Amino acid sequence: MEENKITAITKERTDMLREAYKDTLEILDAYDHQTLTRPEGTYYDGNESIEEVAVNMLYDMIKNPVWYDCDKQKAAIKFLLFLEWNNALFVDGEKRISDSLFVALILMIDKSRDEDKEMIIRTVLNCIC
Repeated sequence: MEENKITAITKERTDMLREAYKDTLEILDAYDHQTLTRPEGTYYDGNESIEEVAVNMLYDMIKNPVWYDCDKQKAAIKFLLFLEWNNALFVDGEKRISDSLFVALILMIDKSRDEDKEMIIRTVLNCIC
């Protein structure tokens, strides 16, 4: 009887966590199935959103630091400045990207393979939009 109670409680908590982290789990599932799409953003020009421009710039600065004369910290600052200049860094006075998420995204970009660029960019966009 006690085992059934534990199973029921575990299922209830799992369901609660799935609902609380629904968006995160959907991003992970889409990444695993390589079906992750680019989210809508605030358009910078007719083709790309401010977020797309910023993420592509961040990716290039991290993966090709010699061309941009920067390290990961400078790349992060340039990324944040670009979003700030385009009024896209804060939403309702709150940071759009938490500190820990930002560090994780930068390290993910740094450690990613070049052939995964498009999926990495889509992942970052889904995390910040």
